[in-house]
Parts: sequence; C-alpha cells; structure tokens
Amino acid sequence: MYDSILVATDASDNAGAALEHALDVAAVTDATVYVVTVVDPGSSMRFGVAEVEELDDAAREVVDEIVDAYVDHDVEIRGDVRRGKPVDVLLGYADEIDAGLIVVGQHGDDGLSGAILGSTTDRLARLTTIPVLVVPAVE
Repeated sequence: MYDSILVATDASDNAGAALEHALDVAAVTDATVYVVTVVDPGSSMRFGVAEVEELDDAAREVVDEIVDAYVDHDVEIRGDVRRGKPVDVLLGYADEIDAGLIVVGQHGDDGLSGAILGSTTDRLARLTTIPVLVVPAVE
C-alpha cells in the first residue's frame, strides 16, 4: 500500500508520536520512512547567514538523532533537512520520494518546530493529494 512514508518532524513530543505511528505503518507495509525537518529562514524573524546555518545544524542534529535511534529497527529510515517554506518544501519532498502517506503531529513545539509544524499541518492536509495522517497532541 505504501512504499514511502514522509514524516515531518521537529524536537517536540508530538513529532515523536507521529514518527512512532509512521514506523508502525511502515513495519506493516514494508515502507521506507523519510524523516524531514524544514528550516524556514524567512519566518517571522529575519535571520542572518550565521543564524540560518545554526538552525540548519540544529535541525540536522535532530534528524540524525532520530535516524540513529532507529538504525536497528526493522524499518528503513532516512533523514533530511531542507530550507524554505515548510508546506512547499514538504509537498515537493513528498513528490520527490513518491510518498504514499504523510505523517505529521497535530501541533509543533515553539522552538525549532516553528519552522515546521502547527498551522503547517492544516495547510499541508488541505493542499496535498497524498493521504495525511495527523497524530493528536500528546497529553
């Protein structure tokens, strides 16, 4: 049913719950899980080159830690960090990997995830033709 599953992630608990759901689906469908974080250098605050590089480094660290944590898992997992407007980047990435499913948390965190989740989840669900699994907030 699904060969590729895209998980939009950040360091929040909600993104972790979304990843767990994606891994469960991937285990059943033998899909590859693609974990991606988007750094939006044009968000509400203007960033200089050094700050954007720091955001990239922090995002890469989050993604690498996720991939490393599941290296011994039965599911193939790959990670990436992209720059741009989150919805546009996620839709493009989903097309690039021919995603059969997009998994997102209902809400992001206020830190790094300001670059990825929150209202992005709503826009992503409305603009894509790919099924979207929205994982509720962790209590």
